[in-house]
Amino acid sequence: MTMQRRTFLRISAVGATGVGLSLLGTGPAPAAVSPLGTAPTTPFAVGVRRYNWTRGSRPCTTYVYYPATGTPGGNPVTNAPVADGVFPVYNYTHGFGSSPQNSLFFIRPLAAAGFIVPAPHFSYNGAGEVRSGEPSKDVSAIITQTLALNSSGPLAGHINTDIGVGVSGHSLGGMTTHGLLTAWPDSRIVSANPQSCEDMGTPATSITAKVVFVHGDRDNLTRYDSARQAYNEMAWPKAFLTFVGGSHTSFWSDQRFPRTVVDWARWTMYDDTAARDRLPADAAGSNTRWEAQLGGDTPGGPAVYSLVAQHSGKAADIYEASTAAGARLVQYTPNSRPNQRFEFVAAGDGHVRVKALHSGLFLQPTGTTNGADIAQQTDSGATGQQWRVVDHGGDVISLVNRESGLAMDVWEYSTANSARITQYTYTGNANQRFTRRRV
Repeated sequence: MTMQRRTFLRISAVGATGVGLSLLGTGPAPAAVSPLGTAPTTPFAVGVRRYNWTRGSRPCTTYVYYPATGTPGGNPVTNAPVADGVFPVYNYTHGFGSSPQNSLFFIRPLAAAGFIVPAPHFSYNGAGEVRSGEPSKDVSAIITQTLALNSSGPLAGHINTDIGVGVSGHSLGGMTTHGLLTAWPDSRIVSANPQSCEDMGTPATSITAKVVFVHGDRDNLTRYDSARQAYNEMAWPKAFLTFVGGSHTSFWSDQRFPRTVVDWARWTMYDDTAARDRLPADAAGSNTRWEAQLGGDTPGGPAVYSLVAQHSGKAADIYEASTAAGARLVQYTPNSRPNQRFEFVAAGDGHVRVKALHSGLFLQPTGTTNGADIAQQTDSGATGQQWRVVDHGGDVISLVNRESGLAMDVWEYSTANSARITQYTYTGNANQRFTRRRV
């Protein structure tokens, strides 16, 4: 179903004053050699070089930050020697009135983790210029120039030009980033992080990026609901880190912000599955909300999974492979039959629908009280067919029903074949945890 797009409110000019924040240890550490496709295991020192690029008549002055030789933890060193290794590119675009130098709270940990970070210095005319697409086109040109540095000069041989690129940015820079996924797409992008952005349009079919949004839900400069619209329309893998009560920039001084996004970059660019599994813990806290629809490693989704109960090792199974509406969900010894296969279909606002592969019907409780069976039902669009995914890490999830607020639960901790799967008050216990295995 095509979602009707909202009309944007105009945002005010967004100021940004950077906060210098060291997120790395200050003690010496050996430089980590990063061969192609291997995530570094220790942080790097950070170097920076300035390039006075242009796109036509538009200046595209860019500071390229990179892993450098030396002791990790200090400020970026101008023209420092590059560290041993081959590193992917992850662009960062600042917001109105800011600069790369005022954005080191994010750029520095990203470069120290093993990324080449081109960071343009833009003098925006305002939100209208961003909505014209020119800054997004500038970033595409800057990415091209950055990748070309692999052929000659001090960064030659150190840039991974084969796996695609990442893009990130804050405020107008976040909108510039989202523009590269929508109205002015760059098909080289495989990972993205719009921060405090507004929706820039319908996702482009040429983009297969894994996208994590970051936003404060009390932002009075860029609308949180517009960022949610953007998130809802994205195909997974995707995630949204909300700073509850957060403003436009309040999360800058919160280490959960760079820690989460850096691990997102490590997973999506280095295939670092340990970093992926750290994401729920990276983002956790009393004033944060982490939502993730990772969907396996294929961005186009939906992917097909089995759901294996953690306490019993048995798989969610439509009883006797029935294709009839109302057939119950039970647990059974795992097998390759399609009645143990499920698609997770995005339902918007951080929820999914779970579709039985063999029947095309959707999982739904038979009531709204504790102990109600889960059954398959004809697609109705009802909130009872929508589930919130609680990500415990390591591909282990719980499913909480949107209508009832109760969790999918193997009744009374049974380990027997054909034990019924019901809903019950969420506890996070092992009989409410399922390993979601890609099949």
